[in-house]
Amino acid sequence: MNKMVKCFFGVLMCIVLLLQPFQLSFDGKDQSAIVSLQTAEAASNLPASTKDGVILLAWNWSFDTIRSRLPEIAAAGYKSIQTSPIQGVKENTMNGSHWWILYQPINFNIGNAQLGTREQFRQLCAEAESYGIKIIVDIVANHMGNQGFSGPQAYMPAPNVDPTILNNSAFWHQLSGITNWNDRWQVTQLGIGLPDLNTGNQALQDKIIAFLNDAISLGADGFRFDAAKHIELPTDQYGASNFWTRVLGSLNNSSNLYIYGEVLQGGADAFAQYANYMNVTASNYGSNVRKAVGFNNAKNVNLAYNFNAANVAPSKLVTWVESHDTYANDDEISTNMSEWQLKMGWAIVAARAHTVPLFFNRPSGNGKFASNLGTAGNNLWKDADIAAVNHFHNAMAGQNEYLRYQGSEIILVERGNKGMVIANLGSNAYIDQPTNLTNGVYTNKATGGGTFTVANGRITGNIGGGKIAVLYQDTQPVTMANVTFTVRNATTVMGQNVYLVGNIAQLGSWNVNQAVGPGSTTNYPNWGFTVSLPVGTTFEYKAIKKDAANNIVWETGANRTYTVSASSNVISFDFRN
Repeated sequence: MNKMVKCFFGVLMCIVLLLQPFQLSFDGKDQSAIVSLQTAEAASNLPASTKDGVILLAWNWSFDTIRSRLPEIAAAGYKSIQTSPIQGVKENTMNGSHWWILYQPINFNIGNAQLGTREQFRQLCAEAESYGIKIIVDIVANHMGNQGFSGPQAYMPAPNVDPTILNNSAFWHQLSGITNWNDRWQVTQLGIGLPDLNTGNQALQDKIIAFLNDAISLGADGFRFDAAKHIELPTDQYGASNFWTRVLGSLNNSSNLYIYGEVLQGGADAFAQYANYMNVTASNYGSNVRKAVGFNNAKNVNLAYNFNAANVAPSKLVTWVESHDTYANDDEISTNMSEWQLKMGWAIVAARAHTVPLFFNRPSGNGKFASNLGTAGNNLWKDADIAAVNHFHNAMAGQNEYLRYQGSEIILVERGNKGMVIANLGSNAYIDQPTNLTNGVYTNKATGGGTFTVANGRITGNIGGGKIAVLYQDTQPVTMANVTFTVRNATTVMGQNVYLVGNIAQLGSWNVNQAVGPGSTTNYPNWGFTVSLPVGTTFEYKAIKKDAANNIVWETGANRTYTVSASSNVISFDFRN
């Protein structure tokens, strides 16, 4: 289907261009048709499913705000959009610092003052589908809104909670809070500063199931369950219930839904057990990545290797650099990260295989909560480098990964033999590493620019300090040519030989221990070499004399230079003593 869309779009554009000299005008219907085809073209560049793409957390954006940005979101390479919670909430405030109000619902109905109505949600889902974008809905099923911030009131339901929930004592757990986070019963049966619902009650489950199926009927493509680790599992020793099996098993179109739970790691989290029922959040990995890029830690890309996810398969993980909690909560775990650190972290997270990366959109303006609820956040989500990594992730679906490191500040995330992302946290650097990539010249799709050459199992090229390189697809076949070197009049003493060394990988990258040689002495004191090099490559080189003890005699004078042509590459020169 995607190929057909692309072909049709291409044919239409040719017709439009041919008609331009006749200055034909188009009425509204014709213009709409062209827009529709452009929409289809954007959709054709996204992967088929959420699991193969990246998610934009449009935090606090209203349904209409998201809808107005769909063309940009598709162009930036996001397969899915996660909304904030869509249930009715206890207050209608639009103050950005009151973001938590969206996590204090009063019912299981769609629509609130901050995000919009049920009909606006339906319209969003319908239009998102035309762009090939999936809508993931944040769901709060663990608790309801409370009466106050502290003391007993924190665990008492707000007076405007749906009366059919508020007045049914069977729908509530003990109205008190967790005191021991290592006690699994407390973690699932007591409150997290909010009145805890008795999610084991089947009549309450029926309300939740009806709500979720209503969202599905309007076009929802999946759900994130807030505070999932506080909803008991069927396998819990104490307080077990069938919530997850019954609720998830009752959803319409369940095989096509993407479902994950917020199972923040730590305490009695039962992390691996939740992965038997849904995808889960690798919060520890986010912490590792923040340290890796130098946030409150020395830069060390090696820290970004291990998912630290209790041996849960990467394909079951949602990963991030930061979440709305690490940014917005009072402990400000990630609030002070710079945009550069966020960008470099994203290059690592979203370049990797198997997991589903989630990009959190921070509020816009100056200050932590400068913008109102319902408005779009800052523009980092569509930064050119962020988008380049998104498109890389989409293009690499199905490719395995191999992580390489060049010191502690450069990481190379290689995907099969198709592509690579390089994140350089340090200063300007020359990359010279083994690789499985197909031979070719790769143009950097990120803003750092430049090209990288892959030949004979090595990738070489320059990357700027603090820059990202995104390399895939647009490879030009590399033609290799033999270059014959003759170093004349290079007399040696016993145990000495002549070698060639230069600034490209094939000549050792100026490392005398990887120099080419020793040369042939058939016509001593002339020394002969034949080296296969990529056509079009310009390189610097010198001859050296080296003995078994690694004593080096360099040629004097400036480095020699040469550009490899398609044929007749014969170089002859005298050794400069």
